Amino acid sequence: MAAFPFEIVSPLAVYLDEIDTDTKLALRPATLEGKVIGLLPNWRPSAYELLKAVGHVIEQRYRPKAIILEQPDREVPVSKGKLLDGLGAKLDDFAARVDVAITATGD
Repeated sequence: MAAFPFEIVSPLAVYLDEIDTDTKLALRPATLEGKVIGLLPNWRPSAYELLKAVGHVIEQRYRPKAIILEQPDREVPVSKGKLLDGLGAKLDDFAARVDVAITATGD
């Protein structure tokens, strides 16, 4: 039988925490029940509305301990340096308060 002249590629994503690497990604929880869920939109209004809807679905399907929906920054917080340079403290604070973080971008 002749070999195919092409490679079959799976459309399924391979996440870094699912392969054996030295990454420092947090483990994915088995369930959202009893967890503090953090919803973090970017500065676009659609992202906030999208995450509000996601939070509503999570409340209906799971029993989270709490859902925290952060208020988006209204403008890109860049005066000099990179975008994340000005967000480091905010992201660290957010990460310390939640068990699971969900982000969204909207336009």
